[in-house]
Amino acid sequence: MRKALLTVTTASMVLLGSAVASAQDDNDGMEFVPVETYTCNYRDGKGPADLDKAIAGWNAYMDKQGDSDYLAMTMVPVYFGDETFDIGWLGANSSGAAMGAGHDNWFAKGAKEAAAFNSVIDCTSHSNFATTMVKQPPERTSPDNLVLTFSDCSVNEGNTLDDVFAGMGAWAAYTAEQGYTNGMWLMFPAYGVADADFDFKRVNGYDSHADMGKDYDRYGTGGDWVTYNELVGDLVSCDVSRVYNATVRRRSEDTDD
Repeated sequence: MRKALLTVTTASMVLLGSAVASAQDDNDGMEFVPVETYTCNYRDGKGPADLDKAIAGWNAYMDKQGDSDYLAMTMVPVYFGDETFDIGWLGANSSGAAMGAGHDNWFAKGAKEAAAFNSVIDCTSHSNFATTMVKQPPERTSPDNLVLTFSDCSVNEGNTLDDVFAGMGAWAAYTAEQGYTNGMWLMFPAYGVADADFDFKRVNGYDSHADMGKDYDRYGTGGDWVTYNELVGDLVSCDVSRVYNATVRRRSEDTDD
C-alpha cells in the first residue's frame, strides 16, 4: 500500500513556516495548522504538461473565489522505496475554519476544475495532518522550488509527546546554532490516513539539494548524529526518510513575499 506523503508534507513546508509562525505569534501555546495531501499517478497518456494546464485552471478558479488563504505545491519523488507515486499534492490553510470554508466552496463550485484534475491524475490517497513547526526555516533564496524530506516516527514506550516536543525543540535549537539550513515540522494524522502505524511525520525543508547535502555532512562526518541520539534518540523511533522535489503552485496571503 502506498504511504501518504504528508499528508507532510505533508506539508509547504518551508513556506508553511510563516503560516504556523503567524499562528504561534498570536498565542503562547503550541499551534497547529491543517495540511492536506494527495498521492497520485498519471493516467495513461498524461504527464506534467497536462497537470500544469489543470493547475492553471484551478488557480484561475481560486482567484475568482478570492481564496488567498490556501498554499499549494506539487511533489515529485527523488529518494523512495519500492512503493511510491508519480505526483504528490500538498495544500495548507492557516486554520481549520479556513480549511472548512474552502472545502464547502470547492464542493459547491469546483466541479469543472475537479474534473480537469481527474482527467490527468488518479489519486490513491487524500489525507489531512495537524501540523506544527519546530524550527523556523531560514530566509528563502529559491521561493518556488524546495526539497522536502519525510519520515514516520513513533513515540518510544515510557515517553510522552511532551518529552518528544522538548527533545525535538532542543535538537532544533542545536542545529540552528550549528548552521543547519532546514526548517522542521511535525505532522500528526487527523483524517484519511490508512493503516497509520506511526504517531507523526517529521518533515525537513531545504532550499536546495546542495543545502541538504551540507547538513548531511554536518550530521554524519561532523558527528552531530551523536548529539541527536543524546537529545532525541531514546524518545522516538523513525523510519528512513523519503526525499521529494517540491514546486510551489499557489501562495497563501501569509507566504506572498
